[in-house]
Amino acid sequence: MSYRRDIETELTQQNANLSVKQTLAQQIQITERDIAIRKKMLGFTKTHEKSLTKAKEIAYQNVNQIVENFYITQLEHPEISLLIGDLHSLMRLKSSMRGYILDLFGGFYDMEYVDKRLRIGKVHHRIGVSPKLYVSAMMQLETAVNNCILPLMQEKETEEVFVEFQQALKQLFMFDMQLVFDTYIATLVTEVEMARKEMKDYAEGLEEVIAERTAQLEELSSKDSLTGLYNQRVFYEQMRREIAVAQRIGSRVTLIYFDLNGFKEINDNKGHIAGDNILKFVGQVIQKNIREVDIGCRYGGDEFCIILPNTEQKMAKDIVAKRIFSALEQQDKLRINVSMGVVQTGPDVFCEPDELVKAADQLMYMAKGKSRQNPGNHVEMTEFHLGKGDAKKAVQDLIAQRKANEENYQTVELVAI
Repeated sequence: MSYRRDIETELTQQNANLSVKQTLAQQIQITERDIAIRKKMLGFTKTHEKSLTKAKEIAYQNVNQIVENFYITQLEHPEISLLIGDLHSLMRLKSSMRGYILDLFGGFYDMEYVDKRLRIGKVHHRIGVSPKLYVSAMMQLETAVNNCILPLMQEKETEEVFVEFQQALKQLFMFDMQLVFDTYIATLVTEVEMARKEMKDYAEGLEEVIAERTAQLEELSSKDSLTGLYNQRVFYEQMRREIAVAQRIGSRVTLIYFDLNGFKEINDNKGHIAGDNILKFVGQVIQKNIREVDIGCRYGGDEFCIILPNTEQKMAKDIVAKRIFSALEQQDKLRINVSMGVVQTGPDVFCEPDELVKAADQLMYMAKGKSRQNPGNHVEMTEFHLGKGDAKKAVQDLIAQRKANEENYQTVELVAI
């Protein structure tokens, strides 16, 4: 998502660079043909252009008076006075207005004239001149021009020329207002697009933050904070998923289930901090000695599980269990050893996750019985694969076998005493 936003930002920058190299008319896509169509729709003909040109000399001679009369009227409005702001700004505006009035009578209403009008529109929009203020100002300017020029024209020209001039001036003002409003609209569209892009960028950024926070929350809710392994809830979710996958592809799932021997005594004698350090270490050992597809979990307390997809239980016992035993034995200071049960379901018949856990738990207790007689790491494994039909009976048999083993151990202990 951030890559797409970077591309859009780069394209926006390219468009901005391109705009600087274009005239306003090019940016708004106003062509010579478009100018001709606009004039035709307004009825602004060559005759009208000549009519305005006839008044050129009078306009040039009286331009300062027209400008002064116009701004006297404008400054009567507090809103306009506030927009102008200060004397220097007023002087610059008067100078620009003189140029505009002379252009009205210049006789050239081509692309250059259009671009000047567009720039006026952009400036007006930038300083905050609203459409209502602009339209009223144009009407007052038309009045100021007529009041100054018409009496002087009446002395020299016929009534027909007089009327034609008024019509030509009005049509040219309409032409100019069209152009200024085109600039207003184009600027507004650009601002809306920019605002839309900013909102889109913000929304995408917010989505990324939310996704990141959601991922963090999901990890917190799925991981054991002490060991970094998956918790019991995720363990059962993953067990169900892996068994379902194995059933679909005709594979197998093996479960390793173990706990730490004598962990309660460590907690009681050395304290919970020492116990927590051992649990952290065991978590690291699991993560370092399993494949990416394997799933290490803290089942609860000092009990741990490893889900091994597509793995024979003998391989789990001979390879994974031995790796874990070896890593634990290398830590002489901690002196940790474990009791482990290994059980497989599939590929022909499958059992439920609970049944697999119960079987692995019983095997783990059988291994723990051996550890009482011979301290160290011990692992027990069934000679068969647990299936749905025989899972319950298999667990019951394992329980019976464990109890028999415990009774034998107790008898041995009594004899030894």
